[in-house]
Amino acid sequence: MFSWFFGVVARPRTWLNLLFQVLAFPLGLFYFTFLITGLSVGLGLVIIWVGIPILLVVGGAWWLFGAFERLQAKHLLGAAVSAPPRSWENVNGVWGKLKAHFGSGSTWKDLLYLLAKLPFGIVSFALLVTLAAILFWLVAFPIAHYWDVHLISWGNGRGWTPPLWLAILAIPGAILNVFLSLHIVNGWGWVCARWAELLFGQQEVPQRVAAVTQSVPLVSTAPAPAAALPVLPAPPPVPSPPQPPVPPAVTEPEVRPESETT
Repeated sequence: MFSWFFGVVARPRTWLNLLFQVLAFPLGLFYFTFLITGLSVGLGLVIIWVGIPILLVVGGAWWLFGAFERLQAKHLLGAAVSAPPRSWENVNGVWGKLKAHFGSGSTWKDLLYLLAKLPFGIVSFALLVTLAAILFWLVAFPIAHYWDVHLISWGNGRGWTPPLWLAILAIPGAILNVFLSLHIVNGWGWVCARWAELLFGQQEVPQRVAAVTQSVPLVSTAPAPAAALPVLPAPPPVPSPPQPPVPPAVTEPEVRPESETT
């Protein structure tokens, strides 16, 4: 527990979450202003055909903004979000590509995420300002006591200076506040990561299974080859027994008929 609480400063994810919260409000304000203005102007000018190219530009821009937010959610928050969808790639024709893009549910979920970026950014901004203000006052107490500075002025040279006991307690309080603030930022970052996974969609299961199988060595179930037997030398050839001599063939005398002898 001790190492978990104070080890928050050594985790890279902590500072990535903090970077995401710092960027949330300005990006959310830009997305909201651009999208609301572009959609309003485009829809208002559709009747004279000028709004159609404006809407196409706004639609392409919010796909790019959604792809950028997916990268932020993946690399800064550690959210397991899917890649930006490209539903138009498998369709031929300009009209077919437009129907595939604007007919996809992920396109409108991206728009919802971009519009909701502003309220999420406001919460992030308010959270960071509050935590920074608390840390500022805790650091200011011992400094104001040492230099005898009035943190609260009543006018006419009168004011309130932190007493010694409060200045002493503020030093460990400021140190604990740093670690506690980072944990609060991580908690809010976890909420933002789950929100991103809800709208952007999580990665497909086969990709996760493939990643697990690559990290775990496979055990072969094939039987082990049998140990090779030592090769014995071939036995010497056995000599064949001597064969008995073949007797010469006996020829019988030719018998002639009597007519030929007379």
